[in-house]
Amino acid sequence: MVVNPVSAGGQTARRWPRIRTALREAGIEIHSHLTVSRGDATAVTREEITLRRVRRVVAVGGDGTLNEVVNGCFDERGVPLARSLTVGLIPSGTGSDFRRTLSLPTDPHAAAHLLAGGTTRTIDLGRIVFADGSQRLFTNVADCGLGGEVVTRINRSRHKRAGLLGSAVFLGVSMTELMSFRNRDVLLTIDGVTSRARVQQVVVANGRCFGGGMRIAPTADPADGLLDVVVVGDISRFGALRAVPRLFRGTHLSLPAVSSHRVRSIGIAVAEGESPPRFDVDGEQVGSAPAEITVLPQALRFAVPALVC
Repeated sequence: MVVNPVSAGGQTARRWPRIRTALREAGIEIHSHLTVSRGDATAVTREEITLRRVRRVVAVGGDGTLNEVVNGCFDERGVPLARSLTVGLIPSGTGSDFRRTLSLPTDPHAAAHLLAGGTTRTIDLGRIVFADGSQRLFTNVADCGLGGEVVTRINRSRHKRAGLLGSAVFLGVSMTELMSFRNRDVLLTIDGVTSRARVQQVVVANGRCFGGGMRIAPTADPADGLLDVVVVGDISRFGALRAVPRLFRGTHLSLPAVSSHRVRSIGIAVAEGESPPRFDVDGEQVGSAPAEITVLPQALRFAVPALVC
């Protein structure tokens, strides 16, 4: 169990004793580690897999904690460290969007019974590689443009520290950022075909939701061997505001300014004269364009409810 005690504004530290009790009551023998810094979850996961030959790793936290754990299941080149490895998640974060796609329970006892049941599904992952050669795997979403700026602002805010994030706070920060955000020209290379587009944001999704429940990619399937790309084009501020209710319902894909694609790879580059848009990767700001994103089909076995299989 890789526990991020500061996730959800520190609430995970207070929830952990109850979660630990629920796991033991479900008959699960655990070894736990409470993370102490950014990147610690990745480091300890790699160590447990390679040295202790652990084959079941569960993240206790939000999407960022899960992201670090998943990256710890692979080496720096993205090569799996072990076969027959299962990853699980007990959601306890400020957004926890990936759990919505897999219908993961938030109640500790329900989560413990899910893990004890041993039902799994093999899912895809996304891999993003930046111009300097650094890379990151992701389970849920890589998003550049407005979303990257919103996440940067949120991660610096008092809301993040207080664990107050959710769709309402995310929406409020998005509205604030939207007032000063300028759409940009980018070069998109989708499965080898390059085009130029003026965009508000480009969302590359393995899961269906971001921003605390916004259904950005409502038909995404994390086990179909493809990534869903949602391109929000040169939409006005007023048009973006009008589209918000549709974003929560997942009906925005029919808007003229929005296009969607199912892809194996997408490159996002900066057009000449434009500033590089920032990337949000599973709720963390980790880099800027240019970047290349590819799908890793059937890359990870994940603990899920039986009805999701």
